[in-house]
Amino acid sequence: MFFPNAAPAAEPGSAPSRNLIDRIKGLALRDTNVVVVTVILNNLLRAVSGMILTRLLVPEVFGISGIVASIQFAATMSTDFGFQPFVVRHKNGDDPRFLDTVWTASLIRALFLALVLVVCARPIAMLLEKPELALIIAVSSLTFVLDGFSSSSMLTALRQRLVLRLSAIDIVVLVVQIAVSAVLAYFWRSYWAILAGMLTNGTLKLVLSYVMFDDSFRKFRLDRDVVQELWSFARYITGSSLIFLVISQCDKFVLAKVMSLNHFGLYVLAGNLASAPLAFAMTYASRVLYPTYAQLWRDGHGDLKAKFYERRKIPSLLYTFATGGIIGAAPIIVKLFYSARYAEAAIYLQVLSISSLLALSSNAGNEALLAAGHVRASLEASISKLVWLAFAGVAGFVFYGEFGLIVAVGVMELPALLVKWVRMQKFDLLDLRQELFYLAAGPVGVACGLGADLVIGPLLH
Repeated sequence: MFFPNAAPAAEPGSAPSRNLIDRIKGLALRDTNVVVVTVILNNLLRAVSGMILTRLLVPEVFGISGIVASIQFAATMSTDFGFQPFVVRHKNGDDPRFLDTVWTASLIRALFLALVLVVCARPIAMLLEKPELALIIAVSSLTFVLDGFSSSSMLTALRQRLVLRLSAIDIVVLVVQIAVSAVLAYFWRSYWAILAGMLTNGTLKLVLSYVMFDDSFRKFRLDRDVVQELWSFARYITGSSLIFLVISQCDKFVLAKVMSLNHFGLYVLAGNLASAPLAFAMTYASRVLYPTYAQLWRDGHGDLKAKFYERRKIPSLLYTFATGGIIGAAPIIVKLFYSARYAEAAIYLQVLSISSLLALSSNAGNEALLAAGHVRASLEASISKLVWLAFAGVAGFVFYGEFGLIVAVGVMELPALLVKWVRMQKFDLLDLRQELFYLAAGPVGVACGLGADLVIGPLLH
């Protein structure tokens, strides 16, 4: 799945074979294609990991994994200062003094989060009525420490569009994490195997953040002007992240309390599968679209709208078609990857994948608005999700129980997408015909997935 637009031209006077090699190399190394290959490899590796771990561990373990992941995500998003977009977009994003300050602020934040998680581990476990999780929650705080001491070179690499190198790091780290988790799961048969893999991931990424990039070491420094500018930038980011925290994790905290760990584990696994296409939507938008749009904005390019749709046409069509296919073929996907005791996860996968279907359009619009300096749009979209969840989520849970809440969560991306379209229209960034054309590939994918389920499903019994 490669996107051949804008392949580099051959050099005058070069041999035909050399020209062909250069063109193929240029095509393969385009940012979009690197992201596509990376996400495919990432999802394949996670699928293999799921096939192995679900045969070694009971669903309860994945319930614990989901709770710990939600707690860590809550801690991260509640203190999100937007370091990545701040560095990528800033005119002084390569200045050592500027980067020293950003790295120092990030380190202080990470150490603070680790301390808070250790102190609050037992109260959180008691609140969830699962006191046995207190030690696990406390130990998981080490992931924040490892992240805090990592180099800021990962941020400057994105600014410099070193997408291939960042993607290679992601794949290598994930392979090692999966290997460690699988081996330890074979011997330990507990959640500690998954946590050990996470800590191995953080340790290896820390080391590679210094080894793989030049000028990666930073000094402890707090420049007052940079800190003030960071806080000014982060106000909307933090507010949006706090709302996003509520809307993305409240279902998990509610369901973790009312469901058994075994049943909650099925929901977590379904969420992991639904996030497979979401990984592309987020990575492509943040690593390809945003740096491109930010560069156009810094250069004063006037036709951002045309570039916006030119860059994402083919990826958007393929993405929505593939995600629709996941919705239609969810039962056979679960049967292929997991053992029979996980079959109930299929219905959760279908519902949760609806938001994934809309995610690329939503994320792409958000990055275009952010690059153009309209940071507030992200906050407004998050508020729309919060309002939706407050009404539809509560009503769904009251009248239809756990599944009613899950359905409300599954379609929660729709109000946010509509808000972003309104803001894009205001700033002359929206082409509604193109947007609807991209989304129309989704129902086609659903139909194909349903057909595959009808044909292949009976053969898997």
